[in-house]
Amino acid sequence: GKRWASNFVKRQPQLRTRFFRKYDYKRAQCEDPDAINTWFRLVANTIAKYGIVDSDIYNFDETEFMMGQIASGMVVTSAERRSNTKMMQPGNREWVTVIQAISSSSYSVPPYIIVAG
Repeated sequence: GKRWASNFVKRQPQLRTRFFRKYDYKRAQCEDPDAINTWFRLVANTIAKYGIVDSDIYNFDETEFMMGQIASGMVVTSAERRSNTKMMQPGNREWVTVIQAISSSSYSVPPYIIVAG
């Protein structure tokens, strides 16, 4: 019936449902801890080499929204799993990007909204 999957999970104590968030395939490929650590070492070395002062350092934030995909979905996992899961998208969805920057001296750049086209 229509609720077969839900009823099945209820009868299995080792399973539970949980929400997942949409996750782009290209973003998943960029989350290598070694690459991230290498980048932070490069930043620290560059700051030291060129004598960059804190007020010239900006925090740049980016967030993306997948067009037509604002709701989370649900997936069945082990009941012991604690964290939410991610689901990669095939990479063919349109995204809207919002960026903002602020310096350590509290100067902020107005946010920008970027769309395809």
